[in-house]
Amino acid sequence: MAKRESLYKIIYKQIEQMVQKMSDGTQLPSIEKLCDDYGASRTVIREVITALERDGLVVRRQGLGTFVVKDSGLVHTGIEYLRGLTRIISSSGKTPDLVYDRFREVLADNELAVKLEKPEREKLVLTERVYAADGIPAIFARTYIASERIPGGTEALLRILGQSRAKELVLFDLLEENFKEPIRYAIAEIESKLVDEELARLLHMKPNTSIVLLKEVHRDMNNLPMLYSEDFINTEVFRIHVLRKKI
Repeated sequence: MAKRESLYKIIYKQIEQMVQKMSDGTQLPSIEKLCDDYGASRTVIREVITALERDGLVVRRQGLGTFVVKDSGLVHTGIEYLRGLTRIISSSGKTPDLVYDRFREVLADNELAVKLEKPEREKLVLTERVYAADGIPAIFARTYIASERIPGGTEALLRILGQSRAKELVLFDLLEENFKEPIRYAIAEIESKLVDEELARLLHMKPNTSIVLLKEVHRDMNNLPMLYSEDFINTEVFRIHVLRKKI
């Protein structure tokens, strides 16, 4: 299973790179041709094509084939799978950058205590990050971490976040790499809200314009909530979509 997953990741990256070099509307080779070119089964190639469509890089047209989709001004992604924001931005052919990075210890209020299933006033770690695409602020990510659930607690996490390596990792990768605490899945809610003065400053937007808010509770392998995140998405730069299938 691990070998098959590794092959999938390698082929996804290779075909993703091929797609980024192709023009908008260009048709991808057939499934059979891709199987021959990459030495993979039809199942793996189909999974890769599905992932590329989910990530907004291609579109499948029934009876015609699979075609490259490009919008020079936007980052596209699906939300069916957990992926780091830097990877999402780079997969759209843009250069990701962490342009704002703050973290500190906070105490859980009633709302956070309920979401993270922790007592009120327990220590949490709050991170606030702004991710840019080609220099344009795209997402303000505010994340509360149930830091007392990890080895070493809040102090250990704050120490890791202070290291330069931490800036290269999305938070669930950081937890897995440093504390062996993998995130298994997240439950998401999507809302619309108006940009306040702080968001306007961080995302270079006009106050009182509309913004998409993605709220997620991330759970670990033991089904315990580890992160509660609020991602404020500038839809002039970043578009999210959901792949829906007929049943």
